[in-house]
Amino acid sequence: MCQDIKDGKVKWQSKGRALKAGSVTGADGLLFVLDETGQAGLLEATPKAYTEKGRFKLPKVSTLRKPNGKVWTYPVVSDGKLYLRDQELVFCYEVK
Repeated sequence: MCQDIKDGKVKWQSKGRALKAGSVTGADGLLFVLDETGQAGLLEATPKAYTEKGRFKLPKVSTLRKPNGKVWTYPVVSDGKLYLRDQELVFCYEVK
């Protein structure tokens, strides 16, 4: 969902195809999302529409996380790299 911060009006809302609840960070006009299931996504940061540029599942699942546990860590973008974490596992992707 995208809302106008000034008046709270919904600009767009996406159901069904959107990523699940999770964490998000913004960089260079893009939103880097890591949802509670371990799906990572890249979205355009725009009030016009939900525009997903890509998505992938983390390549490995933590054995420390309980079977019904969720991924709630924030994505981090630094020096052209995207860092994603699931418990003791850290994944780094070049996004420059």
